[in-house]
Amino acid sequence: MAVRPLRPADVGAWWELRRALYGGTDDEVREAPEDYEGVEQVALVWERVDGTLGGFVEASIRRHADGCATSPVGFLEGWYVAPDLRRRGVGRALAMAAEGWVRSKGCSEMGSDANHDNDAGRRAHAALGYREVERAVHLAKRLDDPPTPADADTGPAASVTLREIDDANVRAVLRLAVGPHQRAFVAPNAVSLAEAYATTKVWPRAIYAGEEPVGFAMLSDDDDQRRYYLWRFMIDQRFQGRGYGRAAMELVESYVRTRPGGERIHLSYVPAPGGPEPFYRSLGYEDTGREYDGEREMVKRLGG
Repeated sequence: MAVRPLRPADVGAWWELRRALYGGTDDEVREAPEDYEGVEQVALVWERVDGTLGGFVEASIRRHADGCATSPVGFLEGWYVAPDLRRRGVGRALAMAAEGWVRSKGCSEMGSDANHDNDAGRRAHAALGYREVERAVHLAKRLDDPPTPADADTGPAASVTLREIDDANVRAVLRLAVGPHQRAFVAPNAVSLAEAYATTKVWPRAIYAGEEPVGFAMLSDDDDQRRYYLWRFMIDQRFQGRGYGRAAMELVESYVRTRPGGERIHLSYVPAPGGPEPFYRSLGYEDTGREYDGEREMVKRLGG
């Protein structure tokens, strides 16, 4: 009996353990082992004597975790032990293995979460030294319901703004992060802001939905050459799928139209499954046929 990395042959048993923890549909519990390759996350399993699986732990590296003072920081994404193996040290062994992986990534803190009514989960965390730092209320809305009068005035396009980054909001921008499977497509905001500080003719902006920072955009703003290039663009994983990205892109394009010779905007993307190419194409961007450092360039002509 031992903790070991997830293997491709484990996928069916792993899905069943994830279903026991999360519930939900097949699409919600089914991930692929290859999704954990080349990104800052790990899945470890407990193998029984007979070779079957009796538990798993999933961990990742995040830019921020509530209650943690350092960045980056490890995060316990999922943790489950089969009922017949509980109170035998299996959960502790899995969690300790995850913490060891996080230490190997240079992190000195670990975050986690648990449902407010999951007393057993909170006790298990406490036994490992975790302390409760915050409670949150999660909200949901059905988007196929008839819109209310307020919806017409406060939809994504109406509520999204681009704002300068200053002392009041820079930490919030640094905490924004894409999902683990998207990290190969865009640099962390800390890297982008460092590049903005060291580079001339850039236009970095925080993307807000109402009064909430939800993303980041940075434009190479070269009015001398009359060339405008979307250098970085991201929406935090918590706010994706709400139309904020499309609304923010429209605002970036509107800004470029005000610049000398602002007739087109360029960008580039990593050509890989799960990347942003379909999103940009839906906005009217087209390939130029050029590649730079493994990224393909796109352009959009701005009318009006």
